[in-house]
Amino acid sequence: MSTLCDRLLTKFPGRNNQIERLLSLLGEPEDPAPPCVFVYGPSATGKTSVIRDLFSQYDTSGSHYAYINSVECFTTRLLFERTLNAWAGHVPCAENRFSNYAKCDNLVDFVNTVRDLLVSSGKQHEAHYMVIDQAERLRDRGPMLLTSLLRLPELTGGANISVVLISNVVWDKFRPRHGGAADPLSIFFPYYTKQQILQVLAKDCPSDEPQPFFLTFVDAVYEVFHRNCVDLNELRHLVAMLYPKFVQPVFEHQATRNEFARLFKLCQPYFAAASERLYLREISTSEWQKYSAVASAKNNPEDVATSIYHMAENSDGMDLPHYTKFLLISAYLASYNPSRLDVQYFARGKDPSQKRKRKGGGASAAASEDALGGKDRQQLLGPKSFAIERMLAIFYSVIAEPVDSTVDVQTQIASLITLRLLTKTSAGDRLDGIKCKCNVSLDAIRAISRSVRFEIDRFLYNFT
Repeated sequence: MSTLCDRLLTKFPGRNNQIERLLSLLGEPEDPAPPCVFVYGPSATGKTSVIRDLFSQYDTSGSHYAYINSVECFTTRLLFERTLNAWAGHVPCAENRFSNYAKCDNLVDFVNTVRDLLVSSGKQHEAHYMVIDQAERLRDRGPMLLTSLLRLPELTGGANISVVLISNVVWDKFRPRHGGAADPLSIFFPYYTKQQILQVLAKDCPSDEPQPFFLTFVDAVYEVFHRNCVDLNELRHLVAMLYPKFVQPVFEHQATRNEFARLFKLCQPYFAAASERLYLREISTSEWQKYSAVASAKNNPEDVATSIYHMAENSDGMDLPHYTKFLLISAYLASYNPSRLDVQYFARGKDPSQKRKRKGGGASAAASEDALGGKDRQQLLGPKSFAIERMLAIFYSVIAEPVDSTVDVQTQIASLITLRLLTKTSAGDRLDGIKCKCNVSLDAIRAISRSVRFEIDRFLYNFT
């Protein structure tokens, strides 16, 4: 047991107290196991990694513990059958036609099968563990499931069974309202401190790089991002993306490893871009690597920053749902096109009421000239208000396929108003005849139109 403890302490720095507490609760394989252990703490604090690695070394055969992810096993049947497969050493494959060890539709079937598997075969004194990750999802699967799991040794006739629950929420929000079971033993995983983060990230140091130099860079990344980012996985991702650009001037003979201030200055545009693009997931990792590979320390730092800051602007429009994009296009057309031309642009078929235009029109042409000698175009005057009914008429005209009945158009319009892409101009207490105007530029609406393959220039009146 001491050898296992030493290996775990070496692999997971900063988790000494939690590992020692877990090993003290487990004891030897023949020792009585606690009915339930509740492991909780914020995300990215090592809960799942420590538990899985501990049990994989504690039980090398893998037949005394079952790891269950509540996202994968989204029903009680999957939860019970996955547990029985692990305890029985049964693996669904082609030889057994991918069947499970036993069929368990409810808790009664599961309890009876566990009795036959453990008690009848004389294995009731051997400790068996059910590890359930993201256990907060169990609260949505019936009021009695969690209580039954907490009293599983009692229900199975005294079998040595322990349930380990891993969650991000505290037990006060987890406890069954009707009671019926004792509270489990709790183990808390707090956030990593700065020193512990440096110890964890030191294991990510490339084999061909000096560790002191790498840790100096990690310390700089932590100081820049720790106020907004406490997630260890996010910090590891940022270090992996930024370190190649930080060390690039060394290989280009622009600086040495001892000139840390110069290296940090050359890498500063990447730090700023990472905080606004990479950390917020406005671009993917592959896009970051693609665009940042073009830039180099030999370039002007302003050019480096520009190439990264504008990489997200080259996308195909805003990240909006498909029908929401067409609603925004319809709003732009309603805001900048005269209403008298809706039939000409959006009517499907010839308008029978359209009258022949009179020749001449010199007076009207002269009236359309402003004092500066240019046409009074809506493009120069800005967006005008339109009725929601008119926008919906344009929307159903420009969209190619029939709108799915499950799409809530009114909710999407409300979302556009919330995002300030549409501005409500009518009174707030007015329920009918609502008027809005579009708050999107021409370049933005053209990018959105390209993303849905809609030629908006064909439907814009008097635009250049």
